[in-house]
Amino acid sequence: MIQIGKILKEVPIFRMLSKESIDFIVDRLKFKSFSGEDTICKIGDPGDEMYIIISGKVKICIYGDSGQEQVVATLGSGDYFGEMALLTGETRSASVIAVEPSETFVLHKSDFDVILEKYPSISLSMGKIVSQRLRETLKKASQIPKTDKIAASQDGPTGDLSDIPLVDLISFCETNSLTGSMDLNSSSGVGYFEFESGNLQKVKMGNYEDDKALDEMLKWTDGQFQIHVRPLTIKRETAVPKKETVKRILIVNNSLVVRKVVERAFKGLGYEVNTAQNVEQSEKIIADSKPDIIISDIKLPDAGGLDFLKTARKSGNIAFIFITDDSVKPDFEAELTKLGNAELTKTHEVSEIVKLVENFI
Repeated sequence: MIQIGKILKEVPIFRMLSKESIDFIVDRLKFKSFSGEDTICKIGDPGDEMYIIISGKVKICIYGDSGQEQVVATLGSGDYFGEMALLTGETRSASVIAVEPSETFVLHKSDFDVILEKYPSISLSMGKIVSQRLRETLKKASQIPKTDKIAASQDGPTGDLSDIPLVDLISFCETNSLTGSMDLNSSSGVGYFEFESGNLQKVKMGNYEDDKALDEMLKWTDGQFQIHVRPLTIKRETAVPKKETVKRILIVNNSLVVRKVVERAFKGLGYEVNTAQNVEQSEKIIADSKPDIIISDIKLPDAGGLDFLKTARKSGNIAFIFITDDSVKPDFEAELTKLGNAELTKTHEVSEIVKLVENFI
């Protein structure tokens, strides 16, 4: 089961944030779906959004002078891309194309700017440092597939360190979400880098590793490099056994559109989902599936929200989330507080519903 907040904590630029800050970001995520073969973004597009993949699969592509497509990585459910664009604002250095019907949460740079304004420490501690470090190297790295100093091979780009500095090569691998490795062969020694989804996993040079190895290799001005691209393997299964059971959700709403949109989002996140149009349809589902959480409208065709909650609670203390807006009456909210284990949404955004569900979990 994918936890959006936990995924955000894995994104390098969000890793230092508190739970409050992460929740503030989750509130601003927008749901967006793509059909198979849709281009999500292409080289040269404004870098103003990051994406978290709920379901489906996308490929990260770069192109040589001949226009031949090279797939740098394939990303799936629980992965993300475009996070550095939120800080740098640079244009895209790779194209991202949906391999199959895919659903995502999107964070736009305008919302991220609001986040920076609310939490200025984010900008001070990460934004300025990372943005300044990458601003120049991204521009150079994005040109790697086009330069006549780089040879395009089936395995990946090759070339000379005298033409492309090592820091630019690392940035190229990061910003193009490389899953694979890079070998260096210089008069000063032999080096090895390993990447997964653009994240640097391992650095080695002789008996040196990590920072010490990197410090030495950054001094190299001669030698050859070879980037090896391998298919990305998502290794999230190891975390699944920690979840003893899959949480069950029942969505009750008179609108077929609302039911389908919310159902699709939560199924993509790994939940077991049932839907119903009214209270009468819900009763059998509650008896059979025993949902952990019910997501309901405050007014249903055959009952009010509070009456529905009281009826459902005869089967146990089921958590409730009512989809509503700021127009809800104070007495309804007061009564809901008395009953407990229930929340109201302030908007109809799927991201807000996801956040409330994850808080219950």
